[in-house]
Amino acid sequence: MPPTSLDRVRVVLGSVLVNHNGRIAERSVLGSLGWTPGVRIDIVPVAEGVLHVVDRPDGEHAIARNGQLQVPAAIRRKVRLRIGHRVLLAAHPDRNRLIVVCESVLHDVITEIAVGIDGGEQR
Repeated sequence: MPPTSLDRVRVVLGSVLVNHNGRIAERSVLGSLGWTPGVRIDIVPVAEGVLHVVDRPDGEHAIARNGQLQVPAAIRRKVRLRIGHRVLLAAHPDRNRLIVVCESVLHDVITEIAVGIDGGEQR
């Protein structure tokens, strides 16, 4: 089979609840990026319910001492991410980035897929 763009982009997926401190702790996904405690990062809201996280030497935030990703309250409010919500984490180690997708976005995507499968019929 000829190679596709998916063959070139390795994605490590995981799902986790946002804890009571607004932290995201998913060792396999975050670990795939090689980000150690103290690594400087930028956390950028790119759409409602979606964050783009990338390491930058001059990043405004940092990976916590325990290796978790702390999402500040102001950023959580901006994308409507709540404590206790589930997020999908998509790490792209080759691009050194993490995409965080909130539960509400996933719900909308799954609903749209279900409507397509059902042919628009309500069941």
